[in-house]
Amino acid sequence: MSVPTVPLYRRILVATGGAPHSEKAVAHAVALAQHFGAALDIVAVVPLAANGFVSLASGLPGSEALEAQVVQNARMVRQDHLRQVAQAAREQGLEVGEYLIQAAKPAEAILDVAAQTGADLIVLGRRHTSAFSAAMAGSTGDAVSHAAGIDVLIAR
Repeated sequence: MSVPTVPLYRRILVATGGAPHSEKAVAHAVALAQHFGAALDIVAVVPLAANGFVSLASGLPGSEALEAQVVQNARMVRQDHLRQVAQAAREQGLEVGEYLIQAAKPAEAILDVAAQTGADLIVLGRRHTSAFSAAMAGSTGDAVSHAAGIDVLIAR
């Protein structure tokens, strides 16, 4: 009896923001998509709020405009990065989808895109170097891997 060969993964979602840990995730996701002949969806999540240093200034005159500008800058940086990553993947012959999402909780945004696209694998980078730092800061990878109903690969 012969068993038909079916690709293990047909649609891969990778989350990226341009940091070194997410670049590793992109490299893994591209390699896996090529290996399995899978489509690649790329998501970049823009935080709804500015970073902690800008948030410390909240309540000061002009702080709302500063925070809005920081969020807008983050959106433009992530959008440019998303386009570059998608173009590079297309140049390697992959079918690519691009998603730029603004969200308060990156893990939820990633899971929503995974459901929307029908992904059967999510690839993320590992930002934290220890379990302690991940626990203290909160880890998107942990949140995604615990809530996902599909495979999750955390690239190191």
